[in-house]
Amino acid sequence: MRQSLKNYLPFLFILLSFKAHSQQNTRSPYSLFGVGLRQYNGFADNSAVGNNGASYRYESNFSFSNPASLSALKFSAFNIGGYMDMGTVKTSLLSQNFSNAGLGYLALGVPLKKIKGGLAFGIQPYSDVGYNIYNVKDSSGVSISNEFEGRGGLSRLNIGLGSMIGKYISLGFNYSFIFGQMDESSRRRYPGSIAKISYAENRSTYLNGHHLDLGMQFHLATDSGFSQILGIVLSNKTKLKGDLERIGYTFNEPFLGNETLKDIIFSDTVSKKLILPQSLTINYSIGKNEKWQITAGYSKTMWQNYQSIFGDNGGFSNDQGYSLGAFYCAKAFDKRIKNEKFLRYVKSIRYSVGYFHQDGYIRVNGNPIAENGITFGFGFPFTKTHKNYDGSQKLITSRIFVTGEFVRRGTTSFSLIQENFFRIKLGLNLADSWFNKRLFN
Repeated sequence: MRQSLKNYLPFLFILLSFKAHSQQNTRSPYSLFGVGLRQYNGFADNSAVGNNGASYRYESNFSFSNPASLSALKFSAFNIGGYMDMGTVKTSLLSQNFSNAGLGYLALGVPLKKIKGGLAFGIQPYSDVGYNIYNVKDSSGVSISNEFEGRGGLSRLNIGLGSMIGKYISLGFNYSFIFGQMDESSRRRYPGSIAKISYAENRSTYLNGHHLDLGMQFHLATDSGFSQILGIVLSNKTKLKGDLERIGYTFNEPFLGNETLKDIIFSDTVSKKLILPQSLTINYSIGKNEKWQITAGYSKTMWQNYQSIFGDNGGFSNDQGYSLGAFYCAKAFDKRIKNEKFLRYVKSIRYSVGYFHQDGYIRVNGNPIAENGITFGFGFPFTKTHKNYDGSQKLITSRIFVTGEFVRRGTTSFSLIQENFFRIKLGLNLADSWFNKRLFN
């Protein structure tokens, strides 16, 4: 079914219809390829600096982008985030607005002081499928409608562990259980025709499997707070297994919207497997404490090693990505200081900007579907004072992150489709000193 849909995608007369649905987290014609559109596995503050997270390292937060970041945790960190997209899908002749929203991630990380590390659990989307594509034409006075619809995607349950190995090196791993369902259908209809027989095929794919990310960070810091961090993440090739349920049938449609079943052509369930490719991500950051930071990143995913449930590669090519980001925070916020409270708070907001580019692993008629994005963000702090057993105090900073992304995917050249959309992400990082062992019972 997807192979036949590829033949329709490049042409100008494709009509795109996008309707919001609470269970569908994307509305992109390009999500029909592979397992759908891959989702970035970082949090809202990582997105604000151009989707850079491999060199992320702070005492009050972590990132699944690199599990080695868990070794820096000194406080428990709870993260939750969601997003909303608003944009336009267009060809050189047609344009259609769309919007959708979804839950981005839910995660909890706790420090493990005995091993100078941390442990994290979480759930987040791995990929999303969501498209409605309609092609209507007349042939010898008979109306023919080709319709393709898809929804669903894959999610990932994460368990991450990171630990310091010596003074300057941290190692970590993420184990992920990837699972999900994709429902797709194709229909060739002759609405209003008694003589013509329409055909439909519905397909549900259920997949699950195990995935592993290995992370490393080299980190140097001076007494003045100046730091350098090199983050490296290697993701393994992943085999997913599951079932494919299919049913194909014919029907008549003598009146528009009035279908009459004619014959069931086939109905079966078969076991299938799918192979996701390995990838490499490298980030380098330079900065001073949490006051400022500049980050650059590179990634490569070996999509030529991808294998679909039908045993083919899907025409994918290896994908490379480049990113650059920075943030600035003039001074830390301390609610105990009463003078010039508003001005101090404005200075304590984290201001972030970034840029990312992906060459694109999807090719339509030999043309890569590239993606470019400009990002920005604000991190609004709120603090809590933690009292240690010796009477000293420690200021713990949590933040609400608001991130915006202007993204362009694809092109209107070569009779293809371009997506331009604005994505806003809202994330909460709540840090606190939880799960501490009491000194006295």
